Amino acid sequence: MVHKKIKVGNIVVDKGEFKKGFIKGIEISNSISLDVPILVINGIEDGPTILLTSTEHGTEIQGIRIIHKIMREEINPKKLRGSIIGIPVMNPTAFFAAQYRSWLDNLDVGRVVANNPNGSAMEKLAYNLWTEALSKADIWINMHGNVRADSIFFSEINTSDPRNREQNIKMAEAFGYTIIYSDKPIGDNAPPTYRNLVTKKGVPYILVEFIDCRFISEPSTSTGIRGTLNIMKLFKMIDGEIEPHPEKFILIPGVNRDGGLLRPKRGGVINLLKKPGEPIKKNEIVAEVYNLHGDVLEKVKMPMDGYVWSYPLGEFEGTEGLLQTVNTGCRLAFIFKHENDALLKEPY
Repeated sequence: MVHKKIKVGNIVVDKGEFKKGFIKGIEISNSISLDVPILVINGIEDGPTILLTSTEHGTEIQGIRIIHKIMREEINPKKLRGSIIGIPVMNPTAFFAAQYRSWLDNLDVGRVVANNPNGSAMEKLAYNLWTEALSKADIWINMHGNVRADSIFFSEINTSDPRNREQNIKMAEAFGYTIIYSDKPIGDNAPPTYRNLVTKKGVPYILVEFIDCRFISEPSTSTGIRGTLNIMKLFKMIDGEIEPHPEKFILIPGVNRDGGLLRPKRGGVINLLKKPGEPIKKNEIVAEVYNLHGDVLEKVKMPMDGYVWSYPLGEFEGTEGLLQTVNTGCRLAFIFKHENDALLKEPY
């Protein structure tokens, strides 16, 4: 619940105010600090603090515009119950270099420990994000994105904690995307990343994956704004009814589970035979790898009944992720399955 004032980074925001500021980031070798821009709205009435974050990974920029639109156009501080902390770019070192992880050390700021103020560059950045913003959140929407425009929209939630299980499910339903469920608990010995620290507090949390992540594009922007406002309505932060998405996109209803990754054994050019969101039976061929002579070297098969949600290809190997090529063992496809491996009807 908000107090009379809220302090985030270098700004203090009174009730009814909107301010812009920064969280201290990382200084690079020319002594310039790559700080984290923040936007904060403190409503007139008491209510929860919702955290909106984007670009934890430097190439996933769709959420930037969503946060801007919500905080600069959609929300009136005089009609807000609670407060909003917006972080359009969580990792400026990765964003600065237009690559997935930090250009300084090739680490993911969301996967390093966040409790070490004297740690490495990404540990220090994670610590600053945790102490200045994430630790103050009562609700967190973490915005990500898949590289290709033919990926499917989805949200990911954890249902292992009875403190937030129902809220997490309602958040995902309100956002209106395909939902990937996890019931794996975050144990006491889990590393203190800021995601794990938030989870251990029982804070309602949802990770949202947009599509076409390297561009500000539709329908990511409009559906992302509507989904975020729906969650704010769910928690009574703003007035209004939850609105369904009029835009047409693939939606796999019900309970879905992460199925891991498809990795090719061979390297070459890849021919993708199945579309994201298309029902695929076990042992069906998802893709073919062929060499530059045109010979098929490998037929990559589906290990279960399920779906592909995206084809990252080279994205996480430090490459652009836009070439339709693969190396041995690369991340070819993210896959998921419906509960009990039962395929649903053809998605619309």
